[in-house]
Amino acid sequence: MAPRLNLTPDDSLEIDFLAVGEGNKSGDAIAMRYGNLSGPRREQTVVIIDGGTKDSGRQLVSHVQQHYGTTEVDVVFSTHGDIDHVSGLTAVLEGLTVKTLAMHQPWNHAQAICDLFEGRPTTAHLTKKLQKALSMARELETIAKRLGIPIVEPFAGVGGPVLKVLGPSKAYYQLLLADFEATPEPLTGIAGLFSKATEKVSDVISYAAEALDIETLTDGGVTSSENNSSVVLLVQLPTYKFLFTADAGIPALTQAANFAASQGWDLSILDGWQIPHHGSKRNVGPAILNCVKGKRGFISVAPEGAPKHPAKKVTNALIRRGTVVFATQGAGFRHHHNAPPRLGWDASVTQIPFYDRVEV
Repeated sequence: MAPRLNLTPDDSLEIDFLAVGEGNKSGDAIAMRYGNLSGPRREQTVVIIDGGTKDSGRQLVSHVQQHYGTTEVDVVFSTHGDIDHVSGLTAVLEGLTVKTLAMHQPWNHAQAICDLFEGRPTTAHLTKKLQKALSMARELETIAKRLGIPIVEPFAGVGGPVLKVLGPSKAYYQLLLADFEATPEPLTGIAGLFSKATEKVSDVISYAAEALDIETLTDGGVTSSENNSSVVLLVQLPTYKFLFTADAGIPALTQAANFAASQGWDLSILDGWQIPHHGSKRNVGPAILNCVKGKRGFISVAPEGAPKHPAKKVTNALIRRGTVVFATQGAGFRHHHNAPPRLGWDASVTQIPFYDRVEV
């Protein structure tokens, strides 16, 4: 039986996107609670999804204590091993009482994937290579074991009535591991399954015209296998649905959407969702945006993330499909449903407009 990662289904929720990063370096640090938010702690479930930097991790600790009135967190999700997501979680584990840590442990899959590489490295060699390269995730695992925090690997199907992991599947995750920068050269047949993300750096920015009936975003965006290994998490209350996507790309989101459809969960009628990878054009395209739709879209992005984060052609594509789009851009904000007011956190957030010119 899949582990249950939530305690109390209810219809009240609040999600806090903390500001992460300075300049153009973005990250994710998200706190959430649901249940009877006007009642006692035992009638609520508290969740943290990624921790951003060390500083934002410390902010998460203070935030949960001050605004949620507790030092206990029911489950912490580490969506993937990138430092801008996992680093702050070490402070969370040390500063709060965490009941469950949901994280992938890539080194535990070494034996299962040895045959995917040229020269067939030994399990021990591959294990050490992954542990060294993903040292921050390894440190998080070490802290959890020292503190006696149970670790659950969040693959598709793990969850319960409210928290539902849609992806990645275990099989897809192990295939992605073969393309991680930390792993050896994959076999030719395996390598051919992946497109490689390349970043063009130029001081010259060119523009294209867009309108509500003219879209320049394509389905050709490619992101790293590390990003595609991100946990995709659905929060489903009786009258409210929210989707967290971390840095997932088009193939990962497509697999997650297919899994959701197989379970009868419609991702085209979300009340809100986190736009992946800080609004990058490499992570979404028209096809997946026609499948995954929300009334509101939220983007965690650094103050100077533009023009890549968020990409105007991405926010335009969302608006074109009826989504109202918001971005942190250096300022944290609170999103809530049937939740009591919180002084100083309920001011409206600046809405991203539709642009008639977008970066190519």
